[in-house]
Formats: sequence, structure tokens, C-alpha cells
Amino acid sequence: MSPRLRVWLVVGAAAIAAAAIAVGVTVATRSDVDRQTSKAPPFVADPTAPAEISKDVRDALRAWPAGTVRRLRILAARYPNSGLVRLELGLALAFTGQQTDASHAWHDSRRVQPDSPSAVHATDLLHPGTPPGLPPFVPSFTRARTAAQQHLLRGIAFQQALRPVSAEDEFAAAAHAAPRDPEALTAAAVGLYDKERPAAAFSRLGPLARRFPHAQTVRFHLGLLLIYFGDLRQAKRELALARAEGPRTPLGRRAETLLRAARKS
Repeated sequence: MSPRLRVWLVVGAAAIAAAAIAVGVTVATRSDVDRQTSKAPPFVADPTAPAEISKDVRDALRAWPAGTVRRLRILAARYPNSGLVRLELGLALAFTGQQTDASHAWHDSRRVQPDSPSAVHATDLLHPGTPPGLPPFVPSFTRARTAAQQHLLRGIAFQQALRPVSAEDEFAAAAHAAPRDPEALTAAAVGLYDKERPAAAFSRLGPLARRFPHAQTVRFHLGLLLIYFGDLRQAKRELALARAEGPRTPLGRRAETLLRAARKS
């Protein structure tokens, strides 16, 4: 499966599941404590974590249920910049019914290592009613022909690797290289999207819709971000406008796919 197809499948799945997405830990924390503690939390691999840290975390999880939280707290002190340790600590706390402490650990994961898959997963756990991950930027081209487009493709690769800060930097570089290009400017706005602070992205996309009223990429991504935000009604309006700008273009066909999925949700 190509990276581009994987991205699009994520987008489609987000549209279908936007109305009701449940993270596994949410189910666990809604059951009784005895049931919660019967099975260890999952190990969520993070390629940015050093092998030593991953091994130590796995060892801590094997001690479940006795000793896991204590060992992970020790690891958090030993590795103060590890998002993985704090993600797993939060899972262990949630599985033992300590939801408030779990939320603190997930916020810490975002804070200490924001440019990591662990931070992205922690954000999902903090916002279990939203589509997983972050909204991807979907380009209108297939091959980079300009410096700005090269930055866009690098940003997309970082998004696929769940490296949101690096993706944001590449999208910002694309906008700097092509300050009048609606596609580069849209990507820079998409790169700002954060479930904790969604206004940063919308405050960029709104003015772009007025500045480029017929730019399909602006309307498409505005609709996509609204899906992640949970406003399906307005998302449908924006996606319909995107489709109207060119139903047979790649983005037009993708807008139609999302509209069909939204009608089924």
C-alpha cells in the first residue's frame, strides 16, 4: 500500500467514525477496577524512543499489575524527556482507575516530547471522542516540481510518521517559499491543528477562504479539519463547496468520498 493511499484511508476512516470514536482505554476506565487491572496496558511503540527506554517500559509492563505504576514513575524521573514513558504511565494509571493522574501524565507526554508518536497518542487519549491522529494535508499534485512542493511532501512524510512539529515546520517553510500559493498556505494552516488548540488552524483557514474563494484546497481542508473538530454539519458544507470547484479533480473526488461517508455516519 502506497503512503499516499494510507493517508487517504486515514482520512476516510476519520469521516466515517467522526460521530463516535472510542479509544480502548476509555472502555477500560468505564468498567470496574477489578476488570481494569486484569490485563496490562498495551505497549505503544514509538520509533523516536531509544531502544533502552522501550525495553525498560516493556519490563515495567510485564510487572502488571503489581509494581508497574511504581516502575514507570521511576522511569519518568530517569528519562525526563521521554514522551513514551509518560504515555505508558498514563495508560497504567487509567487502567487502575486513576483517570485524573492519567490525564496529567498524557499532558506531560505532549509537553516533554511534542514531536513524537507518543505525544500524538497521548492527545488522542485526552480527546477520545475525536478521530485518531491529526488531520493530514492532502496535496493536489503527485510529483514535486517546486521548492514549496518539496517541503509539502516532506511535511506529509512527517505527518505519516506522527511527527507533528517537524511537519508543521516543513509546511511553514513551504508557505515561506510560496507566500501567494493557496496550497502552501493551506498546508501551513493544517500543520497548526492541535486538538488542544484548534483555533490556531481555523484562524488561518478562515481568512484563506475569503482570500481565495475558489481555491479547492482551502475548502477541502477546512471541511477536513471540521470533521476532526466534530462539526459535521459545517464540514459537509465546506466539502460540498470543494467538490463544486472541480468534481473530477483528485480533491473533488476525495471530497465526494468524505461526503458519502459522512452521510452514512
